[in-house]
Amino acid sequence: MYPGKNGDAFLIDASDSHILIDAGYASTFNEYIMPDLMRLSQAGGRLDLLICTHIDADHIGGVIEFISSNGPSGARSIVEVNEVWHNSLRSLPASHGPSGSASDRQVLEAIQRRGFLLPRGYEPAANPISAKQGSSLARLLKQHGYLWNSGDGTTCMTAKQEPHVLSSGAQILLIGPTVPRLEELRAWWIHEMRKLSYKGTAPLCELAEDAYEMLCASTRQSAPPVAKTISASSVRSLEEAFVADTSPTNGSSIAVIVRVGGKKALFLGDAWAADVVEQVKQHQTGTDPIMFDAVKVSHHGSLHNTNVELLALIDAPVYLISSDGSRHGHPDLEVLAEIVDRPASFERKIYFNYETPASTRLRAHVSKSGAKFSVDVVQNDWIHI
Repeated sequence: MYPGKNGDAFLIDASDSHILIDAGYASTFNEYIMPDLMRLSQAGGRLDLLICTHIDADHIGGVIEFISSNGPSGARSIVEVNEVWHNSLRSLPASHGPSGSASDRQVLEAIQRRGFLLPRGYEPAANPISAKQGSSLARLLKQHGYLWNSGDGTTCMTAKQEPHVLSSGAQILLIGPTVPRLEELRAWWIHEMRKLSYKGTAPLCELAEDAYEMLCASTRQSAPPVAKTISASSVRSLEEAFVADTSPTNGSSIAVIVRVGGKKALFLGDAWAADVVEQVKQHQTGTDPIMFDAVKVSHHGSLHNTNVELLALIDAPVYLISSDGSRHGHPDLEVLAEIVDRPASFERKIYFNYETPASTRLRAHVSKSGAKFSVDVVQNDWIHI
């Protein structure tokens, strides 16, 4: 679990199959991830799968840096990559319209020239989204000859896909997003483009794909309303505090179950709680929670992406929280408390990649059920499951 600022970056070694899920910002990739991938390549290994969960700057930035730096097919400079999963404009099932007018093209070109915008307060020198400001991940994947979504990127990776099996036998099961969530993101993008006097219907071309990713990654989307504090001196329960995420990009997040050697881990990206609940229920037998060996908590521990219903369906001895707390105050203590307050016959280990106010408060928390838990901060080191 790499130190990705407010973003995500996970490297998984699944019986010598290697999976990279997101890559934080470009600085995360350059400083931490690239040296590990180069060592992997020098040892004769490769990256079996690269997953870009969704189009948000804190997830896609380091992936863009990786693909732009890795060179073309047949001459990879960092590491060979067997396949990339990334849902972009060309991946969506909706039909694409004609190329559009000259004025529409000018709007697309203006967005491309602007490139990816950084979150407010981030210095480009410290956290650039990419060294290639004018190139979307879609354009780079196509130009550099990657196997993309099991083909040329025109297939969307959704919960309807069959399990993907790697050479080592490791299995990746998609549990999100759904096709409607991807269609909602495209509709949101068109709506935002209309504000810029764009009248087209998303022609399938590199320029439109650039504009799609750059606007989705850079536009500040409306946040869900915040639940009112019950008391200044008390901690709200998650049930009291939860208000569902409404971000279309988060709703489009790829979520997976990784199975290998009798172990299974749940990686949720920034997925919506309701969507995860719906998919997890399809894999539940009986009424007991599904036990995973590790759970990567959705959206950096935000109380908008984990609810009581979801935590009643899943449990694990290991939880992963990825955030430095610099954006939106993630993680939220209400989520952490709900995780450790549940009864359990085992000890839960809560791993953070940064010390945050919430992790500090969790250390002092006493589980309401008396269940044992520990808090660990691990940066740039393996977490063994």
